[in-house]
Amino acid sequence: MLTIAAIVAVVAVTNAVLPSVGRTTGALVSTSSVVQDRIASQIEIVNATAQDADPDARVWVKNIGAVKVQPVERMDVFFGPSGNFQRVPYGGAGCAAPCWEYTIANATDFEPTATLSIVIHNSGNLSAGQTYYVKVVTPNGIDDSKYFTI
Repeated sequence: MLTIAAIVAVVAVTNAVLPSVGRTTGALVSTSSVVQDRIASQIEIVNATAQDADPDARVWVKNIGAVKVQPVERMDVFFGPSGNFQRVPYGGAGCAAPCWEYTIANATDFEPTATLSIVIHNSGNLSAGQTYYVKVVTPNGIDDSKYFTI
């Protein structure tokens, strides 16, 4: 009788523990994939420029990581005078300011070694002697920023 009770107890514990072990394993695998993607991602703003009395700023971003950045349209771009910048929404080709659009200079996707050319359209003209700030954040949270003066 005691043997049967022990077997029933072992089966009950196994049935209770095994499903939670499976769920935990799935969560760990999913988290590991996200962390691996973040570790392999890296961007660098290689140049940012604008001209006096022009409403547009131009930013070149290099993918120096090991994975493709996608979707580019989901990146966050922050821009404005130092200390007074704001998030600029993506607008696509020919968008109405404030917005940004992009082209990929040397590839078809924003893959490793590709350069993204971003044009930020402002609602007002930029000024000579003013320092501007630009920050680009990928969909998985990797970012780079740069200050530049016209």
